[in-house]
Amino acid sequence: MIDQPKETKAVWERTRELGRQLDEVNGRLETLEGQNLADRIQELSLIVKKLTDKPKSDAPAVWNWSTFNPQQQANAWDVLMQWVEGTFRVRWPRSYKEMLGYTERNSSCWWQHPDMVESLTSLMWSHHWAFLDKEASPLRVAEWLGRWLPDAVRQGKFILEECKNDFSRDGGNGHKHDPFENKKISDDHRQLGQYLHMLRTGEVPS
Repeated sequence: MIDQPKETKAVWERTRELGRQLDEVNGRLETLEGQNLADRIQELSLIVKKLTDKPKSDAPAVWNWSTFNPQQQANAWDVLMQWVEGTFRVRWPRSYKEMLGYTERNSSCWWQHPDMVESLTSLMWSHHWAFLDKEASPLRVAEWLGRWLPDAVRQGKFILEECKNDFSRDGGNGHKHDPFENKKISDDHRQLGQYLHMLRTGEVPS
């Protein structure tokens, strides 16, 4: 048997090595094709887009009343009162009366208590989370009805407890110079409307 030249052997060895490497590449390609890379790349691009897109609204996720200027306060009051009177009072009238102090009297100073306003604001947004959010669910509704609503009513009754005690002694509602004394709910709303007008315009009602 004639020995092959060293150069020929080297070519054969190199050819076999390249063939082995090509088999490995083919195997890797088959593995990658089975992982649906195109779909994964598209999914990743959507995630990156969501992370880099500017939010459609600059509105804060949580209201901070203490940072609102008078116009922002007036706008926030409009939203809050629309929910309180249009949703809370209509759908849960007993909770409305108990929380805001209308169970045993026809006048309330609830809107003059910042902690009450904060509680109502929280109740409004948790209601939105439970009923109107795009991920709203029966479990969220059940949690709102069983947890957040009763807790807000409890907070409201606690906040007005001192005013209620004063009311029982002197006929007032806990505020020394309260314009709501012995008046109806509609008068409360009228006074609140004057307050909102003052926030918007800076004009003190006569």
